[in-house]
Amino acid sequence: MIISGEKKSWTPKTQVEVLEKSINEFKDKVSINYFGTKITFQQLGMMVNSVASQLSEYVKKGDVIILSTQNIPQFIIVEYAVWKLGGIILPINPSYTENELKYLISDSNAKIAIASCESKVKNLIQTIHTNPNTFHEIPPEYKEKWKIVDDCEEELDLKSNKRIDDVKVASSDLALLVYTSGTTGKPKGVPITHSNIYASSYIYREWFRFNGNDKILGIAPFFHITGQIFHITTSILSGSSIHTSFRFDPDLSLRIVEENKTTLTMAVATAYMAMLNALDKQDLSSMRLWSSGGMAMPKAIEEEWRKKVGYWIYMAWGLTETTSPATLWPYPYEGSLPVEREYGIVSSGIPVYNTEVMIGEDGEIFVRGPQVVNGYWKMGEFKDGWLPTGDIGKIVNNWVYIIDRKKDIINASGFKVMPREVEEVLYQHYAIDEAVVVGVPDEYRGESVMAYVKLKKGYSPSDALAEDIIRYCRAHLAPYKVPRQVKFVDDIPKTPSGKIMRRVFRGEV
Repeated sequence: MIISGEKKSWTPKTQVEVLEKSINEFKDKVSINYFGTKITFQQLGMMVNSVASQLSEYVKKGDVIILSTQNIPQFIIVEYAVWKLGGIILPINPSYTENELKYLISDSNAKIAIASCESKVKNLIQTIHTNPNTFHEIPPEYKEKWKIVDDCEEELDLKSNKRIDDVKVASSDLALLVYTSGTTGKPKGVPITHSNIYASSYIYREWFRFNGNDKILGIAPFFHITGQIFHITTSILSGSSIHTSFRFDPDLSLRIVEENKTTLTMAVATAYMAMLNALDKQDLSSMRLWSSGGMAMPKAIEEEWRKKVGYWIYMAWGLTETTSPATLWPYPYEGSLPVEREYGIVSSGIPVYNTEVMIGEDGEIFVRGPQVVNGYWKMGEFKDGWLPTGDIGKIVNNWVYIIDRKKDIINASGFKVMPREVEEVLYQHYAIDEAVVVGVPDEYRGESVMAYVKLKKGYSPSDALAEDIIRYCRAHLAPYKVPRQVKFVDDIPKTPSGKIMRRVFRGEV
């Protein structure tokens, strides 16, 4: 079965062209707001010129350049400066270990790194340092909370506004090399072109009606594809301002909404869970769009958010390989929560513009469109342009439902158990804050269902509560889907982008 998004036509542009157009059009409008320090589009352009001039002795067209910072203005400035030189940005989480970094440096053949003080990349490759306090001193309470390292000098030239000779950059040239864990083995490089980025940015702009009056709550990590496209490149294309604050914190994020009157955001489900716990009569009325991607959104969280905030959280589905969006909820959406009946899963929306979604024979979802990359770094291209996503899903009335990751399906006595279905039920239990379901080895069944749960404040682990959770599952699930064990944990490990790390729990048993 194949479904297609609405047809739209556009002419791909490079990110260099996009920035130049936005500087001319939005000149004195605020482009970046970092803890209250404001940078206009014109100032952004001048800083991009300065850094591009500085980097021109290190960066030649086609070179891969590591960029390793949290959500600070320098990330955006360096990125556009490297693109101006025809380089390729490799965004890396600054908390990566030297072991993780060695593989990425070797596989990408990176030439140089621009990194904030805490990044260990400086031990492995020539590095130009940048300081998170350069544009605004991070408040002391967050410095302590986030254990911020700021013991390096600012080495980027942000002031000279020197100009360089234009480097010829085409929309078909690579702009990003983003590594993803994929389904198996070592991380795979995803080579993303300027054209892919433009397609995704255009899709978001037109779909969610981004405009020059919008203020984006920039809480997804810039080094992740969601933060990269929804926060940065779509905002630059649209003349919107990006309001960011180094890292996500639920109280801080809600305060930014209230004080700065932000209007749109996209974040993972766990960020919404954290914000729900921090809600305390803040005025969030300026927000016209709350959206989420990167992981499943439990039905219970959607319903609680709607009840307390007044809006649904608009779900999105995509991968690094789709340069972010593949499906989105229609906007605006006035209907009831779109839930699939069999598994109780919230829909991820309908195919975006010029995008096709196909369900393969084993239920795996394939996607094809202008934002989808051709293949993996140093590997072959996808057959006929169809990306095998590794996700299992269904299509009902043109809406796409992501049931689970192919690799996460549990085989219990020959019956297939979708962890997400069990998690949906667990999230309905009064005492559970977060839940993860995995398959564990079982001599009799092959695998059995194990649930790891983090309790809400006010509840304590006990055998009686574990039994109550299992009893609740028995009332809502077929017997083979019910967890054989419930294990209480103090924390649910997450990736830097906020996704729950299910593999940690599989390795624990």
